[in-house]
Amino acid sequence: MDTENVGTRPKLPVVDAEVPFAFEELFFSRTDWRGVIQAGNTVFQRVSIYDWNELFQKPHNVIRHPDMPKAVFWLLWDMIKRGEPVGAYVKNRAKDGRYYWVFAIVTPIEGGYLSVRLKPSSPIFTAIVQEYASLLAAVPDSKAGAKAGVEVLSRRLSALGFDDYASFMAAALSQEIAARDQRLGRRPDAAIACFDELLTAAKSLLKQADLIFEAYARSEYVPINLRVQAAHLGQSGTVIDTISSNYNLISTEIRNNMDRFIASAASVLKTINDGLFLLCTATIQREAEEQFRREIALSQDAGGGDRDAEMRLLEAQRSHYREKTIDGLAAINDRAGSFRRDCAEMKRLAAGLEVTRIMGKMESARLAVVKDGLNELIDDLEAFQTTITENLKEIDTNNQNIQVKARKLATLVDGLAIEAA
Repeated sequence: MDTENVGTRPKLPVVDAEVPFAFEELFFSRTDWRGVIQAGNTVFQRVSIYDWNELFQKPHNVIRHPDMPKAVFWLLWDMIKRGEPVGAYVKNRAKDGRYYWVFAIVTPIEGGYLSVRLKPSSPIFTAIVQEYASLLAAVPDSKAGAKAGVEVLSRRLSALGFDDYASFMAAALSQEIAARDQRLGRRPDAAIACFDELLTAAKSLLKQADLIFEAYARSEYVPINLRVQAAHLGQSGTVIDTISSNYNLISTEIRNNMDRFIASAASVLKTINDGLFLLCTATIQREAEEQFRREIALSQDAGGGDRDAEMRLLEAQRSHYREKTIDGLAAINDRAGSFRRDCAEMKRLAAGLEVTRIMGKMESARLAVVKDGLNELIDDLEAFQTTITENLKEIDTNNQNIQVKARKLATLVDGLAIEAA
């Protein structure tokens, strides 16, 4: 975690060598709202190679590595100042100039921030090391360049398949936990695996909603073309004109509902991503709490502060994020339920399209003299109606699965709470 407005970092050498530490080791440190270190654990102190008197009441950017783009810290501060937890890959510099990489989870607490950090090893980490180097080369390492760097980073994350930084940090943290568990010979986390299934279902929802929108766009001019056909038919085209009007009304309703429909699908996906990050945060905080408890039992130093007070703070933070995870699961269920209601409205409109299509087909058969041109338009209408019907059916199945899995996750999270107690 960098520091915004505090002090000047000492000029230290940069050594192209890594400070070793084990995958099972977790760092934690606590700062005030300015980023000044108030406490930490022995892993933090040992790996940074500073004595506690060199860390305590010092700005956290004492360990900032020059290879770190300022844009990442700009993002970090922007989110935690708004009271949101944030995760980021950070390259730190030890006192002797060597480096060490961590994935940092920073959460707001009363009077400041708590950072828990783990050793990264996932494929996302490998990609991000390259992205940071490219970002440093492309954007000036200055305060002015930091915000521009955020835009460059956002575009790169989008190219890597992430909708925004929040979805990136949720994916990164869950993959880091999975990679860490594998290296430590642990079974995959059941709750995180369940969240992965939720994300797959939610991405499918959004894809299916987009397919409906694309089908609408392809058939947007069918009502106008039907009206042209009716005009050419004169008196014989009265029914076609009525069909065109009915189709136009339904099509307009679908278009008016489309933005809300797609936004509703996107909201389900965002809520799941947020829930995944909260769950992963609570998981790592729980383990950091357990590690710190072992440190206290061994009477090891914890940053010169009140170790019992720090222990209580970790316990409270872990409990808080567990509750936030449960609230997030309830929100997922609510969003999925809301989306199902939007689907029901789209189904009603699709049923209206089906009636209109059948009327059109019957009239096309009656007007055999012009059936070729009319049939083509009726086929377009049928394709649109079929796309809506088929995708709504898949959406409904996915939505139900999301609600079932959200309830299953709530049970798993409650089980984790019992284990922690």
